Amino acid sequence: MKYLLALVTIALLLLPYTNAISIDYEPKHPKKGSVVTVYATLDVNESSDVRLEYCIGDEFCSMPTPMKYENGKWVGNFTMPDAKEVEAKVLVDGNVVLHVNITAASKKTAGFEFSVLSIALIAFLIWRRRN
Repeated sequence: MKYLLALVTIALLLLPYTNAISIDYEPKHPKKGSVVTVYATLDVNESSDVRLEYCIGDEFCSMPTPMKYENGKWVGNFTMPDAKEVEAKVLVDGNVVLHVNITAASKKTAGFEFSVLSIALIAFLIWRRRN
């Protein structure tokens, strides 16, 4: 019982620090050309140099742009390029402290619907031929 009480006490003491550093973005699956907004919760003051950078693989990285401190979070945005995945990085004084991979919205293809329609058409033609 003493150990359980000790673990609960430690968990309660660490609870305020669980959300001290985090990163989020929206929309969750952006399309090409849409604006992606990145939110970072950091343990730095407002006078720190916080910037946002995004990279497409190893070929291209954007110039880091300044993020603004709004409502307790650092906010920055960029326009989603024509790529399947982008890595967004939050830099504090030139050092990467957070990063997240952002997956673009998949382009809808008629593959599944076409397959079902084809199977239904073949089944109909076989049924029609037998009758």
